[in-house]
Amino acid sequence: MLKVDFDANKSINLGPRFLIRTLGCKVNQYDSADLRRLLEQAGFMAVADRLDLVILNTCAVTLAAISKDKQALNKLKSDNKQAKLVVMGCWPKTYQPAIKADLVWGVGDLPKLVAQIKKIVKFSGFKYLESGLTVTDRSRYFLKVGDGCNQFCSYCVIPFARGRVKSRSEIELIQEARLAVKAGYREIVLSGIHLGLYGQDLRGHVNLVSLLKKLVKINGLGRLRLSSIEINEVDDQLIELIASNKKLCRHLHISLQAGSDKILKLMKRPYLVKDFRQRIEKIRQSMPDIALSTDIIVGFPGENEADFQMTYDFAKEMSFSKIHVFSFSAHPQTAAYKLSSRVSDGKIKERSQKLRALSDRLEKKYREAILRKYQGKSMAVIIDQKKRGKTEFHFDLDLRQDIGRPGEMLNVKV
Repeated sequence: MLKVDFDANKSINLGPRFLIRTLGCKVNQYDSADLRRLLEQAGFMAVADRLDLVILNTCAVTLAAISKDKQALNKLKSDNKQAKLVVMGCWPKTYQPAIKADLVWGVGDLPKLVAQIKKIVKFSGFKYLESGLTVTDRSRYFLKVGDGCNQFCSYCVIPFARGRVKSRSEIELIQEARLAVKAGYREIVLSGIHLGLYGQDLRGHVNLVSLLKKLVKINGLGRLRLSSIEINEVDDQLIELIASNKKLCRHLHISLQAGSDKILKLMKRPYLVKDFRQRIEKIRQSMPDIALSTDIIVGFPGENEADFQMTYDFAKEMSFSKIHVFSFSAHPQTAAYKLSSRVSDGKIKERSQKLRALSDRLEKKYREAILRKYQGKSMAVIIDQKKRGKTEFHFDLDLRQDIGRPGEMLNVKV
C-alpha cells in the first residue's frame, strides 16, 4: 500500500467520525478526497461505522444519475439514523429544494463547507499540518486542474451545475504534483470537466500544453495521463508534445457521442464527423499505436436506424481502443429535454448492446496488437494491485506474479 508519511497525523484523533460516499466523475472523486483531507486536517476521523457525519457527493449529468443519488441518499439515511447528513455536488446545485438533509451544498468552496459542517456537528476542531495532497487512488494521483465547462451541449447540465471554466494556477498545480511524486506516486492523471480549455481564464500565455511542459520536468515523475479531452482541443502542439515526450501516456480519451452529423448538431457538439476523422488521422500519423478511447450516447432524440448505423460504422472505422456506451436520459434543465422524436427504451437497449459488443471486439484487437508489438520487450507499468499493472495504453497487464507495491513504476517483460 502506498503510504504518505505525515508525522502530524500520528496523534490520537478523537474528532467526529465521518464517511463520504461519492457518485459520478473523476472531478467528484477529487472533490471528495479534497474534502476528506480538509476534514481530517480539522480533526475529523474518516471511518466506516458509528458515524457522526455522512456526506453524499452527487452527480446530476442524467436522470439515471439522479435516481442513483436518491437511492444512495435513502440508504445513507436508513443506515445512519443518528448521523448528521450533508448532500453536495451537482444534484443539489440543480435541485436543492427537493433534498432533505442537515446541510445542502453545491460545488466548490470546500473550506467554507468544512466550516459549515463543524457548526452542524458542534465541533470546534483542531488543525493538523497541511499535507497538500488530495488522495483518490492508491496507485495513481489524480490532479484536478480546474472546474466548470464552457461547452453547453444540449444534453448536459454540468455547465449549469459547475459554471464556466475556472483554472487553478500553474504554480499551485506544480507544487501539488511535486508533493504527489515525493509521496511515491509515479503516474499523475490530469482531470477536469473541460480539460482542453485549461488556462483560458488565466492571465499570460497559460494553456494545457504550457502546463504539461512544466509538469514533465518534475524529477521522479514517471508519466502523465490526460483523463478526457475534446477533439477540437487536441491541436498540433499537443500532438507533437505527446509524441515527443516519453513521460506522456500514449492514450487519449476523446468523446465522440455520435457518428451522425444530424445528431451532433442536435447535441450542439462543436465538430462534424469529418472534423473528428481528420484529427484522429493526424494523431495516428504521429503515434500509430496510441490508445484512443471514447464516449458514445445511444438513443438521443431523433436518432433513427440510419443515424445509429452511421455511429456504429464510424466507431468501427476509428478502431477505438474502448467505447464507453451511455443510454440517453433526458435531464429537465437541458435543451435536449424539450426535443421530440424520443427513442424507445427497447431500441436504446438493443443499440447499446450492439455497440458494447463492438467495443469488446475493438478492445481485444487493440490489446493483442500492442502485446504483439512488445512481445519479448519491456513495458513500463504502474503497479495497481497484486499481479496487475497499468500500462500507458488503455489496458492493464496481467503480471502473473506479485511484484512491487501499489504506485510503483516497474519495467516488466511482455
